[in-house]
Amino acid sequence: MSEVYNELSKQMKEVKLLSNSQAMLFWDIRTYMPSEGIEQRGQQLSILGRIIHEKGTDPKIGTYISQCLKPDSSLDEIQKRNVELWKREYDRETKIPSDLVVRYTKQSTITEHKWEEAKHKHNFELIKPDFEKMLELVKERAHALDPEKPMYDALLDEYEPKITAADINKFFIPLKEGVIKLIKKYQSSVADNPPDASILRKKIPVEQQKQVSKWIMNFLGMPANRSRVDQAEHPFTTGLAKDVRITTHYLDEEPMAAIYSTLHEGGHALYELNTPEKHWWTAVGETISMGIHESQSRFCENIVGKNPTFLKYFYPNVIQKFMPAFNSINVDTFTRSINAITPSKIRIYADEVTYNLHVILRFEIEQDLIAGKVSVAELPNIWNEKMEKYLGVKIENDTEGVLQDTHWYGGLIGYFPTYVLGNIYNSQMLATMKKTIPDWENQLATGKFENIRNWLITNVQSMGSLYDPIDLIKKISNEPPNTQYFLDYLNEKYSQIYDL
Repeated sequence: MSEVYNELSKQMKEVKLLSNSQAMLFWDIRTYMPSEGIEQRGQQLSILGRIIHEKGTDPKIGTYISQCLKPDSSLDEIQKRNVELWKREYDRETKIPSDLVVRYTKQSTITEHKWEEAKHKHNFELIKPDFEKMLELVKERAHALDPEKPMYDALLDEYEPKITAADINKFFIPLKEGVIKLIKKYQSSVADNPPDASILRKKIPVEQQKQVSKWIMNFLGMPANRSRVDQAEHPFTTGLAKDVRITTHYLDEEPMAAIYSTLHEGGHALYELNTPEKHWWTAVGETISMGIHESQSRFCENIVGKNPTFLKYFYPNVIQKFMPAFNSINVDTFTRSINAITPSKIRIYADEVTYNLHVILRFEIEQDLIAGKVSVAELPNIWNEKMEKYLGVKIENDTEGVLQDTHWYGGLIGYFPTYVLGNIYNSQMLATMKKTIPDWENQLATGKFENIRNWLITNVQSMGSLYDPIDLIKKISNEPPNTQYFLDYLNEKYSQIYDL
């Protein structure tokens, strides 16, 4: 049996290495590749995608898995978990025809590239034909995955295993109510003395912003010989093991954008860098879900990066040091402004509270898109209506509306709810962490992150894929995910800052 398992492990490692190569080619598209190379790159990726698919669906793999699953197999618990996860992946991939993989990969490459042009030109019409093709391929993929299951649930399962839209609604409904209630309390409290978010908008040279990003990388503990930070239109993280890459977006007059996207993407990178090394290139050595991934990124971005105690250290010792334009603003004013609840048009720049409404809006729209209740042509108007209804903001053009995110245009439908699941998960992690690190905020006050990072590594990141998301949260906190932890975290934090 060990020979069969070893051969299976070897085959799956090769698939993973090829997939990692594919990810690096996508990274190149978004960072340094000449724009004229997109069609050529689309062909490269579609061929590579076909090879990965065919290799990952080789009937030999199915035979090896079946042999390893026999009751009398001598596999240990880690090996059994690997086989269980490989079977999950194999069952999914064997349902998708190779020609669909080629068409999907090529169209995704084209549509994402077209998205950049449409975004810069503020014109959804430029991408509409290609997105219609992409959406049909997404539906075709969902139907192939499980013709008996609602298409959206089939897509969601790829990002958050064993969770359905109905499950997410159980989390999101009380969250939506709690967030709206907190917003009203906040607005009433600051009516006579609202924080001035305009103080955060200063013209800061990109080189100064890069110095802050470099400091953040060091603070988070990202090894320079295994990670790097570059610039992209939309921040993202890719890679694994000894080569993990993040990107941020430097804006001349919005320096906070790069600071918090670097913290966010750095949290993603930490997860990839700290999966269990002894299990790298096996299923257990991978990250388990995008919800858990987002819990790590948003932990670094919000729970740490916007924590008032941390800002008392970070603001004078880093921001003011590298960006002297902020020297005239005191730390308390900055803290109130960085945590202001100010409805924003752009999700990635939204505050910690209204951000959740951005995601819930997308969750609702993409379900309707997949179900055929909303057409691609109707998308901009529906988007704008919901933004005004939920956030009270009026969208002026497609760039600040339906074109602001790249996800849908790359085919990532079902991804968005994982952002808020990450908020729910990480607040529960925080409540548990406080029991073993009660002085965590005092440590942040001196610029120390090591103990917090080690707790995250031990309890989350080094677990890899040993447990499915819900089971991991149960293991960490001794109870299933509970939205109330996140609402309690928000109410406590905002009550302290604004005396609600």
